[in-house]
Amino acid sequence: MNTKAVIFDLDDTLYPEVSYCLSGYRKTAEYIAGKYGGDPEGIYEELERLFREDAGMVFNRYLEAHGISYEKADVMEMIKVYREHRPEIFYHKDAMPAVKALKELGVKTGILSDGFATAQRHKCEALKAYEIFDIVVLTDEIGKDREAWKPSPIGFEKICAEFGAKPQEVIYVGDNPKKDFYVSRTAGVRTARITRADGVYRNEPYFEGVRETYELKNLEDIVRYL
Repeated sequence: MNTKAVIFDLDDTLYPEVSYCLSGYRKTAEYIAGKYGGDPEGIYEELERLFREDAGMVFNRYLEAHGISYEKADVMEMIKVYREHRPEIFYHKDAMPAVKALKELGVKTGILSDGFATAQRHKCEALKAYEIFDIVVLTDEIGKDREAWKPSPIGFEKICAEFGAKPQEVIYVGDNPKKDFYVSRTAGVRTARITRADGVYRNEPYFEGVRETYELKNLEDIVRYL
């Protein structure tokens, strides 16, 4: 089957998502130190420990552990700092070789990613994704109330229109079984799964049992399925 484009998920597919989380906690630690006092490095280490124990409600748990009285607005401000920070992140070592190989074969490349628009945009800027890929679609920028988030077909329709491609001429590479592979049903694209040893979603169940079209040991394997 002719393949005109390979589109990648962003988090944990092209770069390790945990690195973004830790980058955000480091920035938020500075904010917490400025507002409540304390050593930023020590606060960061505690936030990291809480995150690795359980990724949920990290800021609430930190404040409660230190007996700090807080309102919801205080936590939301920390979340805002976290989401809007400029991250220090880097591609997985197999990402750029895969993109280079695809470009040499004349296959278009792109990113389609869910997540809060500001955070995702800052990630793409840090990775210079707008310069490297032929198209970057952040679903939070093209729909209201997450209507374009996966497994919605909206983002894929935009990509197909941009490249003049049929859905079956597009492969979507992702890592999250909860939504990255069900797009084969909603959008009609083929899918490929990359499994990272430290991937956040590596153990998640498949949504309605819909699996990937192809399995990848590393991103460079994608050229085998063109």
